[in-house]
Amino acid sequence: MRNVIQVVREALLTNFRELDNWFDKEPALLDFKPDRDQWSIREVLEHISLTNYFLLLIINKSTRRALDRKRNGHTVVVPADYQEKFSQIDVISSKSFGWVRPEHMEPTGLKDMQEVKALLKQQYAQCMYNLSLLKNGEGVLVFTNMSVNHLGKLDIYQYIYFLTKHIERHIRQMKRLEREYEESAVLI
Repeated sequence: MRNVIQVVREALLTNFRELDNWFDKEPALLDFKPDRDQWSIREVLEHISLTNYFLLLIINKSTRRALDRKRNGHTVVVPADYQEKFSQIDVISSKSFGWVRPEHMEPTGLKDMQEVKALLKQQYAQCMYNLSLLKNGEGVLVFTNMSVNHLGKLDIYQYIYFLTKHIERHIRQMKRLEREYEESAVLI
């Protein structure tokens, strides 16, 4: 179980560190949109913070429930096929599936970037705090349904891992936007 927690912790560290770098990019790049109906990097960062907010509502509530269950004598048992779910979650970082996001996760593009950056730092700290509370495997005591890509029931570690893969997916999107921006500058 410690290996799982370490993998999730490293995914959080790597992806949030990468996100932090995007705030240092030039404003013209952050605002660049190849097409009207595509998001800018600014909007992608805002979307990530919105999605994290809603995922963390579930993660925080589940963490409290898991700790209560542990106090009430529930035993931590890891299923034999436990790692398979992580492989299914890994697909989230690619563009290989379709999913319509809820309207409340749509960015406005109006949020101050320093506010978004501060929010992402808080969200990172909250994820790490939850992991520290669940250091003895308690995260497998609570499962929550995830409708994205028909993932089904995820425990808390898997839910946090999903959050990291969602970030990774959008980091790839921002890198594509950056390449398109650079290519458009060459054409001018």
